[in-house]
Amino acid sequence: SSGINAEYGIAEATNIGGGLSLMAIVFCAACFFNEIGTWRNGYLKEMIYLENTVGGKEMVSVQLDMTIYDLPCDFVTLDIQDGHGRYDIDEHATRHPHAASGDQDDHHNVEKIESEEGGCQFKGVIHVRHMKGNFHFTPRGEHHHPNTTIAHRIDLLKFGDEMNWFDRDDEPEGTFNTLGLEDRSSVEGETHDYLLKLVRTEVYDDNTEEDIYPYQYTYTHRHFVGHHKGKPLPPRIFFRLDFSPLTLKYTRVHESVLVFLFRHLALIGGTFAVLKLFYNGAHVAKEGKFQ
Repeated sequence: SSGINAEYGIAEATNIGGGLSLMAIVFCAACFFNEIGTWRNGYLKEMIYLENTVGGKEMVSVQLDMTIYDLPCDFVTLDIQDGHGRYDIDEHATRHPHAASGDQDDHHNVEKIESEEGGCQFKGVIHVRHMKGNFHFTPRGEHHHPNTTIAHRIDLLKFGDEMNWFDRDDEPEGTFNTLGLEDRSSVEGETHDYLLKLVRTEVYDDNTEEDIYPYQYTYTHRHFVGHHKGKPLPPRIFFRLDFSPLTLKYTRVHESVLVFLFRHLALIGGTFAVLKLFYNGAHVAKEGKFQ
């Protein structure tokens, strides 16, 4: 039999009721499994604060992977300069395309890899001070003249810690590797000047109590043929660094197990209560008792 026993108020089994109950179970299960990933990984809260550390004391790692098309590795250097008087000139290893990795000196952080086309790939990590400064690529030797071209491609340029435990759905990748996949052609004697505005970013996980400090950045680019006393200069590629005093903080917050379970128990109870009201109203209307 089907319907509602009016005398005792007992709901009897019906095909419609069974179908609605099955739909409610599927809906609640889908919500549960959809939310369990968010509960496990947590969610992000953002805030901004003013940094009170003294600039220049902290060293910032720079991950780079960059290829200069027109210059062999023996004729281009990567130099680092900052406001404390540091001026490092090309102290990096050179590796040829078919060389074994074990043949290299392990203390070098950046490899200069000769490309098959005759260019030079710079790949590895350098360190710069947390203050205004620059690192730049300069032609040397027989290529140190105004007729040199310095076309290049940037595959990777990141600052600070690697965000290895960040979710791909959460990570704003474009702001941490803004210059990634930048490809610039060049004419003879043309210098490329990148001005980077960097913001220190603190990412804190309240579950593991782990902190990492990557940097987000934006940039502007200009290109020109440089002159000194009326004479053209050899081309270079400059990356000028300007660090913001602000820090953007992301906190990964993890919800407690009890809050997670109580929230889903409330969802299940509310779902079945709404379906019961819907079913009772439809059944009463069908029986012609709706006033």
